[in-house]
Amino acid sequence: FSICPWREKILEGLLGSSIVGFHTQFHCNNFIDSVDRFLESRIEREDSAISYGGQISLVHAYPISIEWPPAKLGKLPDVAQCRRQVREKFGVSENVKLCVGVERLDYTKGILDRFHALDELLTLHPEWIGKVAFLQVAAPSRGTLPAYQQLHEECLRHAEDLNRRYGREGYTPVLMITEHHSQQQVYEIYRAADVCMVTSLHDGMNLVAKEFVATRDDEQGVLLLSMFAGASKELLDALIVNPYDAAMMGDALLQALTMSPEEQSQRMRRMREIVRDNNVYRWAGSMLLDAARLRKRDAVDRAVSAAPTAPGNVISLLDRRRVAAL
Repeated sequence: FSICPWREKILEGLLGSSIVGFHTQFHCNNFIDSVDRFLESRIEREDSAISYGGQISLVHAYPISIEWPPAKLGKLPDVAQCRRQVREKFGVSENVKLCVGVERLDYTKGILDRFHALDELLTLHPEWIGKVAFLQVAAPSRGTLPAYQQLHEECLRHAEDLNRRYGREGYTPVLMITEHHSQQQVYEIYRAADVCMVTSLHDGMNLVAKEFVATRDDEQGVLLLSMFAGASKELLDALIVNPYDAAMMGDALLQALTMSPEEQSQRMRRMREIVRDNNVYRWAGSMLLDAARLRKRDAVDRAVSAAPTAPGNVISLLDRRRVAAL
């Protein structure tokens, strides 16, 4: 950020808000450190408050989430039927473990790193050849840009290479689907999956991880989640991985494929409770509530500063604290 020519203007613009929200506390701390480094301001780190230009801004973490339960979930077939439909559609046998990845075709999502992880698994554990398949649904994105065209070509090339090396008659280890899917189709894929891979190289939150958890009312399936996605700070029962480490990813993939149904259920139940309790309505409500509290405190401060010194017109410190705490 220090190389940005407009760094001060960007920070000043953000501090024009009474509340500055980020997905994680790490990003809150990073913002406060940036303000401390580039602007003359007063910072109260204990309260995560910044005073600049005569205005106070609160810096808080508001991890975005999804609705609970997802509205389309009630329209979906049961998990067993989703498994049959998805496997039939993509030609995956019932005895083959299905790993999925669903997102935009974007270089920040770590799609190639998943291919490296699968390669690592099948190289070190050849007994899994013919027993695991990876379905990558990558919605086309910014297809006119050369960097994205190159990424698309690299993904197809890696998928073809893995299929050439490990494929057998009736078995295709990598299915690369570059087309848009409806939300209902995506949810059906989530419900059919044995493993969902979210391996972002950097992501503020990543709602794919939470959507996968929300769709698994059968409490089965394993989430393999990048440590660089904000969701990893909440979904601690996922298998947290470094997407830059192919060996680590391969080991985690093996752990996911061999995890017992009992452990899957325990992990998924805890993650579902987190997504349920911290849903999108709570996310929005917490910001509005904090904004209302700050507005009340500002009103009290103005009343105190404008009040005459006559005893009958002075707001007591106790009353001021009481109102500010509302």
